[in-house]
Amino acid sequence: MQTPGHESSLDLAPQSCQSCRSSKRKCDKALPRCSLCAKRNRSCKYWRPEPLSHSATALSPERGWYPSPLDEQADIQTIDVPTILFLDPALLQHSLLETSPTTGTTVPQDILELLGDLDGIQLTATRFFKHIHQWMPFISKKRFYDLYLQPSFRSRPDVALLLLALKLITTFPPAGSRSPRTALYNSAKHFYLKVEESFSILVLQAGVLVALYELGHGIYPAAFLSIGACARYAHALGINVSRTVPTRRVLTLVEVEERRRAWWAIVILDRFVSIGCPGRPFATADPKLDDYLPSDDAAWDQGTVKPDRFSTLSSPMTGHMSKFALLCQAARLLGQVLHHLSTDFTSEDDVWIQLDRTLQSMLAAALNIDCPDYDQITFVYSAIVALYTPWLSSGAVQEMDSHHSQRAKVILQQITERINANLIERQCFLGRDPEDMSPWGLYFAYRICGAHMRTSSKAPHDLEVVRRLREGFMDIDVRWNVAGVYLKLLEAQEAINLEV
Repeated sequence: MQTPGHESSLDLAPQSCQSCRSSKRKCDKALPRCSLCAKRNRSCKYWRPEPLSHSATALSPERGWYPSPLDEQADIQTIDVPTILFLDPALLQHSLLETSPTTGTTVPQDILELLGDLDGIQLTATRFFKHIHQWMPFISKKRFYDLYLQPSFRSRPDVALLLLALKLITTFPPAGSRSPRTALYNSAKHFYLKVEESFSILVLQAGVLVALYELGHGIYPAAFLSIGACARYAHALGINVSRTVPTRRVLTLVEVEERRRAWWAIVILDRFVSIGCPGRPFATADPKLDDYLPSDDAAWDQGTVKPDRFSTLSSPMTGHMSKFALLCQAARLLGQVLHHLSTDFTSEDDVWIQLDRTLQSMLAAALNIDCPDYDQITFVYSAIVALYTPWLSSGAVQEMDSHHSQRAKVILQQITERINANLIERQCFLGRDPEDMSPWGLYFAYRICGAHMRTSSKAPHDLEVVRRLREGFMDIDVRWNVAGVYLKLLEAQEAINLEV
């Protein structure tokens, strides 16, 4: 029988703990932690004999010492910078907390195998900057080649993610009816979730490329959700947020420009992803007139940014503006079109007229230059067609508003003639290398084909345009699977028209 207050031998360790033995203090051998260690709130480790079969390994000075159960549960949690930025950013100004790296993620072997050797990575980069970068230049070419192809950088998870996204966007989708949700796509999506805590603009850029892949291949609702996630990630990085939000300081104009271009890329995708279904809220705020547009594209590729060449949305459009800046202006107008269509658009005649005039002026300016940017032109075409889609596709709306309906028919004919003159005869849209093409023109081509299919008068000239556009869809399907999706939708429209 135990004496009251006396600890049972079952509750005592057979020997003193490591800490007491080292300091030559008397240990009460209490379990799970001796009184002295508990008082000083330090780790308490006891010697635990190992089985005889492991006696050789137990001779190591550190073998056999085991922490108490309380120590095993007391996992010390450090606080990372992103968490502090959201919970109490003022602490960062006083260096009161010890911060840990934002992520301990390493690059898995399967990702390294997907990326391949340096020659393969360089080939992927060359294809990206030759084809995609020409119409979506939001990654600094100079910084990419100077930094991210170095062996020390390729071991970083955020760099590996960006390289994987580059390979995804430059890889043609599977031929035939196979899904564009390939193993490479699934790997990129999965790895993104593991690396997103890196809190890096490279992760944001990779996310934009994944969203562009989904939009170009008709992967919904993933495209819509991914673009929203990119907008949130940009906000977390401090891009396009209030100046009162603490963010990491940006010390070079090239990095400032890269962040601005990443934001505009998100705005473009955010508007275009909803072009066929106005009414869904945007993930990004409407650009303001004093927002800066991207700077000169050629200087940007060389790694230089000139502050005196900056322009804002309120600046008049000129031929000296960068191609990307003009596309950003077109995206802003598309946003206004979608806002207009999501309201009671039949009663806002002044807004409709102003949007029509502005888009027509932008189209005329884009066409009447020596070297037209056909990706920007097709984007503007899609914005114009989106403005008139209710009167091109709905008989009920046509009967309710004959004025807008007549105007829509005029616009349809004008665009048809321009398609024949600019996109067919000059092979600006059809006949181009599919690898060079953006997906911007597919929407307007689909709507034009659908409108002509529903008209009672089938003029030979119009039928030829429709035939050539459908051939173009088949050619572009090699690059962007959404072209094949539009072909199937046109076939569905034909079946419906035959039944009516």
